[in-house]
Amino acid sequence: MEQKNIILGITGSIAAYKGAELANLLTKEGKAVHAIMTKAGMEFITPLTLKSLTKQRVYHDMFDEVAYEDIRHISLAKRADVFVIAPATANIIGKIASGIADDMLSTVVMATTAPVIICPAMNTAMYENPIVQQNIKKLESVGYIFVEPKESRLACGDLGKGAMADVAVIVDKINHVLGVAADASSKPKYTPTQTAQYSLEDVAEHLNDPQIAQLFARVEDIWGKLLKDSERQMYLGFYEDLGLPIDVIEFLLHYCIDMGKKNNNYIQTVAQNWADEGIFTKEAAAEHVRLFNNEYREILRYFGIVGREPIAKEVEYMKRWLVEDGFSMSIIQIAAEKAITNTAKAPLAYADGILNKYKESGITTVAQIEALEKDYYDNIKSFKRPTAKKAKPAAKTAQNYKGRKWDYEKLAQMEKSYIDKKVGK
Repeated sequence: MEQKNIILGITGSIAAYKGAELANLLTKEGKAVHAIMTKAGMEFITPLTLKSLTKQRVYHDMFDEVAYEDIRHISLAKRADVFVIAPATANIIGKIASGIADDMLSTVVMATTAPVIICPAMNTAMYENPIVQQNIKKLESVGYIFVEPKESRLACGDLGKGAMADVAVIVDKINHVLGVAADASSKPKYTPTQTAQYSLEDVAEHLNDPQIAQLFARVEDIWGKLLKDSERQMYLGFYEDLGLPIDVIEFLLHYCIDMGKKNNNYIQTVAQNWADEGIFTKEAAAEHVRLFNNEYREILRYFGIVGREPIAKEVEYMKRWLVEDGFSMSIIQIAAEKAITNTAKAPLAYADGILNKYKESGITTVAQIEALEKDYYDNIKSFKRPTAKKAKPAAKTAQNYKGRKWDYEKLAQMEKSYIDKKVGK
């Protein structure tokens, strides 16, 4: 497997020592960790510590010369498979949200196109400050990934939310974003009809894993009860076999509960579908749910389909129309109405053909469709079929002749005379 490059940003927080631990674990997993430290971060741990752990150069000054290397911040930004900031202070979060790039770390993160994972660490009051929360939401809305801090006794002595997430949780998130832990092709499929893959002994053994213990604790908190053995086997399957992270499993449960679907079979089906769809982040799950609850159901209503979930092929059509082709709901509704009018049925495949023609023609608005149809009907109205020439009436003839009178005796004699000659009399 190709070695993955992790850019690790460390800022000025007491949790910087956890950043060193994170660098150590990622390096032991075989990843190349390239650390960038802020000036404040170097007040807590030294660049030498990170260099010793990662066996890689540690960056902190934008203007240091490095032989054989192109522009530093661009080079590092391009190198990243995943960009992680752990710990992330309120200061660096505010900088990124405001587009400020005034040091090595903020400049590189602005230049990267890799997924960015931010792990906040700060005092509870700072974390809960509306400005900080607004900055977090702003960054989440454009694709930045946050690993929520945990509740703990903080360095300042306060007890509350703000301590950086456990290093194991962050590693798990990094691996899922990279697609390492979530590579379904390397794992057996877990399906709702399968018997449990884990014995009770397996479950008991997994309880020693802090991640699994945390998973069960969070699920029990959501349900407000202790899990049965069979349910522990099920959720272990979600995490181990399907590769769903803990925060995605939590999101999935809240979604099913909000839908009034608390049956384990339904929850298993949703989990399998999400894994098949490649939904391994909370952000992807939120987008899927938004489409599923709003657009997908509304589109089905356009076709007169209500009271059931969309089948896989319908989801494939609708996802392509909305996400890949970027059609508005209004245009999809027009295609649905045309499909029903032309076929007296509700075929999404027929509507797909209509939308493909719109796409090929570069049609992206309802106004363009209306203009196209107006031109079509105007052409029909202006088209005159050639008419056949009317035949001239026959000339009237004078009706002034007299009827003839025939001498039938004379005719009979003439006929007899003709026959006599023929026979030689």
